[in-house]
Amino acid sequence: MRTKNAARITTAESEHMAAVKSVACVLCDAPAPSIAHHVVQGDHYTTVAVCESCHVGKHGIHGDQTMLRLRFKVAGIHGEMRAVNETLRRIAA
Repeated sequence: MRTKNAARITTAESEHMAAVKSVACVLCDAPAPSIAHHVVQGDHYTTVAVCESCHVGKHGIHGDQTMLRLRFKVAGIHGEMRAVNETLRRIAA
């Protein structure tokens, strides 16, 4: 959801987020469609493909980050950036 003062999402950003949503969850491999989790608010290119549970569930990115630690061996911003790289790898495949 965009805040009212946020800049409009460009066509390229929209296409990128659609590509992110088209790949499986990078944390648990749940099939697409995924949610595009923004690592940096407002930066539509630093997004991670995650399922609903891995996004807002108890062990998800907005929870205790267990799934992030299990998959990438690190949580926080470092784990999220590894998840961005994995998302980009899956898009390119």
